[in-house]
Amino acid sequence: MVFIFNYRALLITEKYIRNRRAFSFVLLFFFSVVVAAQKNAFVILDVSQRNNEVTSGNLFSAAHALIVAGTPYSISTDVDSAIQNKFILVSSSIESNTFTSAERDSLISFVDKGGILFITQLKDSSLFKLAGVSDYQYSSTHYFFNWTLENLGQAGEFIDDPKEKVIKLADSSFTKSISFRSYTLSSAVSLAKFENDSVAFSKNQYGKGFVYLLGINWEDLVLRNQVSRHFKAARSFSNDFEPGSDVFYLFLRGIYKEHSYFSVYKHTSVQNSNSILVITHDVDATSAIKDIMTDFSSYEYNNNIRATYFITTHYMHDSVAKDFWNGYLDEIISVKNRGHELASHSVSHVPDFDNSSVVKMGSCSGEDENSYRPFFDGTKSNSVTVCGEVEVSKKLLDDNVGSNIKSFRAGYLAYNKYILEALEQTGYKFNSSHSANNVLTAFPFQGHLDLSINSRLSHIYEIPNTISDVFVADRITETNYNEKVDIWIDVQRRYADNYAPSVLLIHPNRNWKILGQQRFIKSLPPKTAIIPFEEYGNYWKDREGCGIEINQDADSIVNVTVSENKLQLNSMLSFIVNNGQSAKEIHVTDKQGNTIPLLQGKWRKNDVILYSKDFNEKYNQFDFQITENSTEFKLYPNPLSEKAFFEFELFIDANVDLKIYDVAGRLIDNPINEKQELGRHKLEIETKKLGTGIYFYSISFGDQAPKKGKMLILK
Repeated sequence: MVFIFNYRALLITEKYIRNRRAFSFVLLFFFSVVVAAQKNAFVILDVSQRNNEVTSGNLFSAAHALIVAGTPYSISTDVDSAIQNKFILVSSSIESNTFTSAERDSLISFVDKGGILFITQLKDSSLFKLAGVSDYQYSSTHYFFNWTLENLGQAGEFIDDPKEKVIKLADSSFTKSISFRSYTLSSAVSLAKFENDSVAFSKNQYGKGFVYLLGINWEDLVLRNQVSRHFKAARSFSNDFEPGSDVFYLFLRGIYKEHSYFSVYKHTSVQNSNSILVITHDVDATSAIKDIMTDFSSYEYNNNIRATYFITTHYMHDSVAKDFWNGYLDEIISVKNRGHELASHSVSHVPDFDNSSVVKMGSCSGEDENSYRPFFDGTKSNSVTVCGEVEVSKKLLDDNVGSNIKSFRAGYLAYNKYILEALEQTGYKFNSSHSANNVLTAFPFQGHLDLSINSRLSHIYEIPNTISDVFVADRITETNYNEKVDIWIDVQRRYADNYAPSVLLIHPNRNWKILGQQRFIKSLPPKTAIIPFEEYGNYWKDREGCGIEINQDADSIVNVTVSENKLQLNSMLSFIVNNGQSAKEIHVTDKQGNTIPLLQGKWRKNDVILYSKDFNEKYNQFDFQITENSTEFKLYPNPLSEKAFFEFELFIDANVDLKIYDVAGRLIDNPINEKQELGRHKLEIETKKLGTGIYFYSISFGDQAPKKGKMLILK
């Protein structure tokens, strides 16, 4: 017998359950429905209660790994039920007393007859022979491991990028990190080794089956990374490929495919596309909301692209910026009317939002713009709360723009530990405040409150950002943006090779950034789907909630059963049948036996993809044309005698540099070269010392290309 249930719903229930024993009682309640064994599926053998674990971190992490892998799976606490499946993944470490003698014998017999057993942190010496090891060594000072590529087989088909071949586990600046066990092999072969050449991961054939042994807990591979408690294992913060967790999800899928000729798993991209791009814009300055946001949304609309605009409702004047909310509703509504999504980017956009000792939780109980008055004084935030930021921004956009805001992103990706709790209380569904590099995954996941391994699971889904226009060491400018786009192209293609999503963040405050986005889109790999943020989040949740089973008869007729009613199945979902091109027929039905009419196409070498309609969107039907510069100014009078006036408006603080040259090109005067605040300016320039004649000026605003012109002085 195998117990099948909605793991996502179960973990939401855990929000009311802090004690692990109480959680296990709820597990047994959910296990009340017993269904027929799934021969061609994983079962997670939950040993959390047996090991007296106080949290469900390992169970959550093991389940999340299989959710991303897309393989059919169930959860059981019973060994006799688990061995009815082809694949068993043990949730946690195997202590000397985790299993009874009879249960050990059952597991040994299971593998001997052809079962696949995946275990972590094996300490029970009575199972050493099954795993093909003779001893282990404990350590907490390993910092990376290298895959033993020649031994991976089909399971390692996605481990083909240099950053996938070497996995960083912790930064060497730490004297201790997570717990590891390396194993002395007897009959097993190495799949990965730590930096000192000790074995981190092994595979052993026993009878007709195989045992995979990993010397690291699931919690340390998955959940620890998601809450940024990974001992600085992230190799960078943004704009780089980081598969630290994802490689294990793909490896599990590879094991499933290697040991099951006909198997089915859920695709990680929509329909029959190869990858997903989510384009997002953080609207957090006057320069963005006034004009350039409209240019971005128009360009995208004309190219059949729907993006997501995270709007900052900054209705106050402070050291961050002036009021750029009031008076700009028409511009925001125009973005929505072009079919784009709107989301919240907070109210105040303060740089210390992640400091929970300064920006506290607050009360999510009816704040509005009249009662909530946040202020940044140039040093720290005053009267800023997490509840105020998420509640008031949502309310303003809902009431004034007619939106139903469900997604949030913190300014600067400054992640306050109270974010998820505040988002839950105020009706959000998705959060985009993590960098994919920092959480070591590009795939969505349900966040844990307080950025804590031991806290409860939230119903808010985190969708990490992978690439952006924020380059800290060498920031993006009008002169180097093509080089930065090359980085986006490289990173996106690496994620696309894993059929993983890329979330692009661009601040729409410079028109030349549209040219950068345009070039990036033109360089996308074939069959890349561009969908907005919330639509992608809903797709992922539907993917997670959709169960699948596969059976075959003696004539190689493959039957795929989908748990969703055919009328409720999300049309973006698709499924891949391993070696499906060798099947005589493939049939897809729902639980009631109704045929689901899906298209079938060739996939990779010998697989088949099942999908609802061909993905063939075209995104390059319209080219954006840029004017020389986005900051307008005027010089008057011209001709002039003793004084000249330069008027201009800045949408962000910027350095203004005015130079005057004679007809020979010699610099005659540099009357201003200093930082000016955003807003309108009128500069008065004395020209008494200049003689009658023709002069040339050059004026630049920040990183924009200089504007040049001619002055005529008449005395």
